Amino acid sequence: MFSSLFIFYFLFSFVNCRIHNIDIIDDNRQQILLSTFGFLLGGTMNINVTDFTYDKAGVGKDSMFGFSIAKAKNSGIAESLQSHTSRSCFFYRTEQANEIPHVYFMMDHTSEKPKINVIRHSGDFEYLDIQYEIPSNRIQSNINETLTSNVTITSRQKLEKNETLITEIPINRVGGTSHRFRFQFQVIVKRKNEEGLYNLYFHNCLNKTDAHLNQRSLYINLTTLLIEKNLDNYLSAGEIPLPVLYFTWAVIYFLSGFYWIFVLKTSKHPVYKIHYLMLFLVLTKALSLIFHGINHHYIASNGRHEEAWAILFYITHVLRGLLLIVAILLVGTGFTFIKHVLSERERKLFIIAIPLQILAVVAQIFLEEKEESDPVYVTWKQICFIVDLLCCGAIIFPIVWSIRHLEQSAKTDGKVLSSLSKLKIFRQFYVMIVFYIYLTRIVVYIVKLTVPFRFEWLEVIFFELTTFIFFVFTAYKFQPAINNPYLALSQDSDDDADGEMDIPLTQNPVFEQITKVNQKPRKVSTKLSTKDPSDLITPDEDDEDDYHHIRVSTSHV
Repeated sequence: MFSSLFIFYFLFSFVNCRIHNIDIIDDNRQQILLSTFGFLLGGTMNINVTDFTYDKAGVGKDSMFGFSIAKAKNSGIAESLQSHTSRSCFFYRTEQANEIPHVYFMMDHTSEKPKINVIRHSGDFEYLDIQYEIPSNRIQSNINETLTSNVTITSRQKLEKNETLITEIPINRVGGTSHRFRFQFQVIVKRKNEEGLYNLYFHNCLNKTDAHLNQRSLYINLTTLLIEKNLDNYLSAGEIPLPVLYFTWAVIYFLSGFYWIFVLKTSKHPVYKIHYLMLFLVLTKALSLIFHGINHHYIASNGRHEEAWAILFYITHVLRGLLLIVAILLVGTGFTFIKHVLSERERKLFIIAIPLQILAVVAQIFLEEKEESDPVYVTWKQICFIVDLLCCGAIIFPIVWSIRHLEQSAKTDGKVLSSLSKLKIFRQFYVMIVFYIYLTRIVVYIVKLTVPFRFEWLEVIFFELTTFIFFVFTAYKFQPAINNPYLALSQDSDDDADGEMDIPLTQNPVFEQITKVNQKPRKVSTKLSTKDPSDLITPDEDDEDDYHHIRVSTSHV
């Protein structure tokens, strides 16, 4: 337990959530996504670059650096902007700027007085309010504490006096060097048409005219404090309702868990260990949602999470994912219900699937907490997708194996009706698993890409609703019940064992009517019936071979 706490603290304790401390070292990417955030009216974005340096040897006169902000209506357009990257400098491309609102912050680092040129594109950003304050030599901690208030008060006074939009932002050289700078500015959403999903990029443009230098990698170092806020809430526009949603779903799962406890305690039918595993899964899911809601509450209030609640969420989230895949695999293989021992093939599947599920959940947490500007962010995103896909395949295989087993049993053991009833339930469970995977992976992703940015919380509702329906379906189909053909399988197995012993002892016609019966011990009296003459041992007059037939009459006491 303590080792798990240490691992989670080591991996995620440095993350500051909506207050981003971005530290990029020796990076040569031409385009770096720093943040994606949904702004409403009154929202602010504070960018405080405390240190920016570049490799002086690789810089030509046409090399350009800077930031850009692109506004999108939903996540689908935002991801399209990220995927349509070009080898040419982003600042030289104007086709996207004509279609999507953009603001360019182009650094003029070669002039005697370095500055940032602000270029607004599209009607939505024509009057976008951009304010700045020239950094002083104050201690960094003081800058972090007073950045928002200082920039807001000073710059608003300046804007009210000049009544013009800022087109230039001054830059300070650090230590008198020609390739080390610092600056800060703020973007304020003051108009309704300026609301949207803002994507903040940093651009490292190579030399455009010098072919020799253009082939070289240009490395930069960037240390930035980025603060994003919507009025009194640090959550993105589509995430503001999330704390309430998580608490609501936690209550629903807790009530469902208490009802399941009532079902198990009052059941007069056999209750298996997997029924209690389902109970632990539901309660762990509820705890995970509570901790997730508390974590988002602190992010909304302070811009950063409380480490204790975050670690509790991580632990319960991993445990919930582990219990879910174990429960699905056990139900799919028929363990406890159908059989009490797993086959070698099923054991290997467990050995592979469980670590994959843990890796998938850890990768998901890593993606949620890691900065988008980190070079390994894309790698972990790909790992999460591939591992999750493998886990989805792993939970389908045992169900397919069980269906094939029941199909063969229906043809060979003679109990067609019983096998077909069980086969029907397995097929329903298989269809439900496929729908669950399809809805929670594909449809949820489509919802995220298509809904407007302020309604991104619908993705969470759709995911949790699908998961809850899947839990209810599974509990209903495999609840303790005497008329459940799936749970009645163990009784049928005992009958099969008795039936296998009920075979003729010999093929000799003399003993044709005598069989070995393997039943519970009971008193049996065997006698010759004297009431019926045919029961007596007499020669058969019609039997030419003089064989004698014996009729045995048994009565149970």
